[in-house]
Amino acid sequence: MQSPAPLLSVTETRDGVWSVNERGPSRVAIAYFPSKWGAMKHAVRVALAKPRCRVAVVERDGTVRAARDYEQGADSHHVEV
Repeated sequence: MQSPAPLLSVTETRDGVWSVNERGPSRVAIAYFPSKWGAMKHAVRVALAKPRCRVAVVERDGTVRAARDYEQGADSHHVEV
């Protein structure tokens, strides 16, 4: 059975800073960015560097606004940033 794909969640904090939270079986990390664009670029770059990963944009109330799965070797993972 495959382990679950690491999750990268992109969310805006109460003070207007954007954060990228990475949760996986062997890693927990967080990075902060002044803009949503910077946070999204970072999240996609990290996702493309992993064999499997999910990126989700999460609203302040916890609802998922958008999500995308990335898999190494899949034709759909080539995203221009």
